[in-house]
Amino acid sequence: MSHQPWRLHPKEGGLVSERTLAARPVDPVIYSMRDVWGFDIDEMPIEPFDIQVRIKAPSVLEGLQLFERAVASYMTEHFDAYNRSLYLERLHWHDATAAMPHCEIFMAE
Repeated sequence: MSHQPWRLHPKEGGLVSERTLAARPVDPVIYSMRDVWGFDIDEMPIEPFDIQVRIKAPSVLEGLQLFERAVASYMTEHFDAYNRSLYLERLHWHDATAAMPHCEIFMAE
C-alpha cells in the first residue's frame, strides 16, 4: 500500500496551465477538496471526506504539492488508507482578493 502521485503539470495530464501553477498568491492560502476518496489495504474505498489546509508557499504549484502530502498523511494516520493517482482538473478561487484566499481543488482519475 503506497500513495500514488498526483499529476499536476499539463505535461503529466493536468488541465491547469503552467502559468496558473506558477502564480504567487498572497500567503497564506486555504486549499480545500471535497469528497476525497482513498482505499484501504484490501482495495476497499474508505468513506469520502472533506479537507481544508492553510498553506504558505511561494507558488500555487508548491502549495498543491504541500496539500497533496497533507492529504496522504491524513489518510494514512486516520484511515490506514492511500490515494490513487489523480490529475489536476481545475482550481476554483473563492474571492481571491480576501485577506486569506481560498482555492478549491478538483482532481479526476
